[in-house]
Amino acid sequence: MKNNLTKLFDSNWFFVSLLGFVIALPLSQALVSIMGGIIFGVALIEDNWKNKLARFKRNKVLLTVPAIFILYLVSSLFTGKNGSGWYDIQKSLFFFIIPLAFVFGKKLSARQVRSVFYVFVVSVFISTIVALFRWKFTVEVENFSVHKIGLISHIRFSFQLILIIWFLLFLLYNNYSSVSFSFKIIVVAGAIYFLAFLFFQQSLTGVIAFISSLIFVTIVLIFKLNKRLKVGLLVLLFALITFPLIFVFQAVNSFYNVKAVDVNSVKKYTKLGNEYKNDFSNPMIENGNYVFIEVCEKEMREEWNKRSEFKYDSVGVNGYVVSATLIRYLTSKGLEKNAEGVKALSPQDIKNVENGVANIVFQSRKYSLYPRIYETVWEYYIYSHTGNANHQSFSQRIEFAKAALSIIKNNVLFGVGTGNWIEEFRKTFIKNSPQLDSKLYASSHNQYLNYMVKFGVIGFLLIVSFLVYPVIKTRSYTDMFFMVFLVFMFFANFADSNFESHMGSSFFLFFYCLFISLKEKNYLKASTG
Repeated sequence: MKNNLTKLFDSNWFFVSLLGFVIALPLSQALVSIMGGIIFGVALIEDNWKNKLARFKRNKVLLTVPAIFILYLVSSLFTGKNGSGWYDIQKSLFFFIIPLAFVFGKKLSARQVRSVFYVFVVSVFISTIVALFRWKFTVEVENFSVHKIGLISHIRFSFQLILIIWFLLFLLYNNYSSVSFSFKIIVVAGAIYFLAFLFFQQSLTGVIAFISSLIFVTIVLIFKLNKRLKVGLLVLLFALITFPLIFVFQAVNSFYNVKAVDVNSVKKYTKLGNEYKNDFSNPMIENGNYVFIEVCEKEMREEWNKRSEFKYDSVGVNGYVVSATLIRYLTSKGLEKNAEGVKALSPQDIKNVENGVANIVFQSRKYSLYPRIYETVWEYYIYSHTGNANHQSFSQRIEFAKAALSIIKNNVLFGVGTGNWIEEFRKTFIKNSPQLDSKLYASSHNQYLNYMVKFGVIGFLLIVSFLVYPVIKTRSYTDMFFMVFLVFMFFANFADSNFESHMGSSFFLFFYCLFISLKEKNYLKASTG
């Protein structure tokens, strides 16, 4: 055992620092920052400069990646006002540190590369266990509370889950004939567990990224395998594309299946003789029912205050007035919005409303993707009818993207620079999106649009070339595992600016540089040392 460990570490402290980095990735943003500095420091300190110079010549293809950091730095120097570009320089620092660490760091054996992934699997697994514990015992139940149970952003964590799932599948594929049956069971069970957690945490960005990678692998296999297997793969490809579309279509169709309201037949008084209020101009709906039709707040207030410590007119845990949540919740259940409706609520219903749950589907179907899709459709419905995108994730992204396109249109070639983009977005929001709360102003949440806002089309193409060149130069495109990684990150970047978030850039750059620096292409085979 001791000899095996000695052989594995092989006096390679750079390898040890990489293990520390992947341990930190799913657990702590602060630890990732610390470990990023450590792997850079170890790469510079370990070994003599003669060997480092040799590795520099061998790995110099990675030097195109730090050029992205230099682009941020130069742009900030020319466009930054009162240090306004410093924020972007900080966020892009890993584009300098991590590639240089892999340029100067000691070479990794195939066994060491596998060990990096093995340790990463264990660390991600521990993170999921901690998240499940927090979800069960410590985190308050509210709409999509699973988003908040993780130790890092659920979107960024979903990328780690996807990478782990594919690692286990490719590991099994490359060693299928040489490993025991029990090992196969463990690997398959692990892949299923991580896939289940991916869907459990309800990150649409992560799910879409995973499905895109699955479609990519299926297409590649269709061209590689014999005709007999192609038929089955074509059926699988068809299912991968149509089933999600059918699921979404059904959710959308169900949402827009709204019960018609006859103005002349709506009730005017409750059974207790109190007057209903009917706001026919308000388009808000829940589960096909109009929210502000036949509403008697007087009765609801009196009955609710008898059943809950959270008073009717107070602010709930989600930051919204309890009455607003209650009216939507009653509507979603098809209950009357009066004393009788509140009386019909179960103790669990009362708890749901207290915790900010505005629709029964968020509880009754909370372990499926349907509530997440429902929320997205609901947000777009409200936005399309009122123009109000405030505090609505999907609708805000539409406003952010529209603002980005407007800025790009006026600064096509070179963008506005890293020092000016915040001010440009602010002015654009004021001009084009007056309803948007200034506290919610943000960039486009689309990595490609963000690059074009800051650097224009020319800068965007430069960044793409800096990342694509090493892949072509090293022929790393022949590594299917690496290509799957690039594909799911490519699609994920349409939904968020992952390369400009600390955990997103650290994850991408670490594994990108690891894949590019690989010299042993059969690193997934257990027989390779």
